[in-house]
Amino acid sequence: KIYGFALSKTGSIERAEELASRITLEVYSSLLKQENIPNPAGYIWKIAMNVRARFTDEMARAPFVLSDNEPEADDFTEKLLDAETKSKLRLEIAYLSRLRRKILILHYYRNMKLADIAKELSLPVGTVKWHLSAARDELREGMTKMRNTGNLGIAPITLTCLSHDGRPGRNGATEYYLKSKLAQNIAWAAYHKPRSISEIADELGTSPVWIEDEVDTLEENGFLDKIGEKYLTNVLIKDPSPEIDIKVHELYTACAKEVAKTYPDRVFEALKGIDRSDIYIPGKDDSLLDWLGIAVAMREKFNTSFDDAAYDRLKVKRPDGGCYIASACVEKQYDLPFDMRLYTSCGPMRRDTNKYPVWSWQLTTFYDTRKLDWADNRWQDYEYLYEFMTGRITKSPEDIEKYMRLREKGYLTADDEVNIICSRPATWIENSKLWSVIPEPDENERALLDELAEKLKRLVVPCYPEQMRKVAELYNSCPQISMYVIERLVASGALKKPSELRAPGLCTIMFSDRLPE
Repeated sequence: KIYGFALSKTGSIERAEELASRITLEVYSSLLKQENIPNPAGYIWKIAMNVRARFTDEMARAPFVLSDNEPEADDFTEKLLDAETKSKLRLEIAYLSRLRRKILILHYYRNMKLADIAKELSLPVGTVKWHLSAARDELREGMTKMRNTGNLGIAPITLTCLSHDGRPGRNGATEYYLKSKLAQNIAWAAYHKPRSISEIADELGTSPVWIEDEVDTLEENGFLDKIGEKYLTNVLIKDPSPEIDIKVHELYTACAKEVAKTYPDRVFEALKGIDRSDIYIPGKDDSLLDWLGIAVAMREKFNTSFDDAAYDRLKVKRPDGGCYIASACVEKQYDLPFDMRLYTSCGPMRRDTNKYPVWSWQLTTFYDTRKLDWADNRWQDYEYLYEFMTGRITKSPEDIEKYMRLREKGYLTADDEVNIICSRPATWIENSKLWSVIPEPDENERALLDELAEKLKRLVVPCYPEQMRKVAELYNSCPQISMYVIERLVASGALKKPSELRAPGLCTIMFSDRLPE
């Protein structure tokens, strides 16, 4: 419409384009300076006529008479407010804080007086007035700002290995709160430096309105820390690098080579002396006890570099009852000269129940057939197994779901044989006979682990942002050494690969007041 007006007054396409651009700029600039315009159509009409007059003088054209008549309300100038400027205004309103946006909408769109807004929001009138003024200032600034879409708006990341260390809550843990692409990219946007909701929205290429609730949820549940009006992610997120992965692998491999020369033999020898009257081994296969003994030794006794006090300080208490450190990894595709699956594990995981005298310990690895998922290691599984051992469940219709769960997990064989190691008495593993016979690492073995921990920290910790470096130090206190040693023992034949029958119950023990028949 502006171009049509300009063309009708100039009769030249080139001059019409110039005049239209000048009118648009003048209208745009003028609107930013005004708070209330009773008759927008007339206001814009006058601007257009004045700009045209100045333009005519510049072109040395013959003067013409300005009309004193203002257009009707349905003239083209009314529609101007529905075009680009209005669209930009809506966008900038979305970038206001939730409170300022609400005050602005109540005042200008619902025509509420400041006193009524103050009453509805339970705020002093002066506070409402201040926020309204600040909102207008932000809008003026925003209308002249070019907003650029950040990298995440063009190429969003995906987080994998959503994990936790500690006790999950009623909702679960990291995999529950960071399950959506939106939550993952919010966490990544605020990971390396604090960002406001508007800054996060810019990085994601979206409106703040669409992320506010998700940001609130992440902050309320301890995945974002609020610093003033900005947010900083409290999740240990690994940004993988093949160069770092290879160097870490080399450090672990060198250490495992030395550890495997002495410590496993001492563990195997000690296991021979365990009292067999209070332990049940499926099929009387002592290799299963060797697997369990090495897993417990390496994850519980050998991993002496782990700082329990730091772990307790760094765990985050969650509103749903959880208390854990959250971690994840940015998904990246690249080839490594080794199979990382061999060195990946889940656990150790402990389960107990108030219903029966039952406790369990489990480490899931590449060599068993279980899911690499803490949630699949249910405490109910051990309740069901105890009920089977005590004759409380059978293959009857009322028990069939429990029975089939045990069969599907592989904790019962097709012949109804209990397929995990069981031990008496019912206790935590630290109080068990198994624990008592497993030797502690000697001074030289501890020194190997301490040296590895220091090398890992120097290499890996600087890769993380400042707020996560204490957690990164904790996570790089050699947790994977157990799997590197186990891999060497399997390769050398010191540990026998489990059969298909026994793999489901590998590295698992249940403590109770009785043993299977």
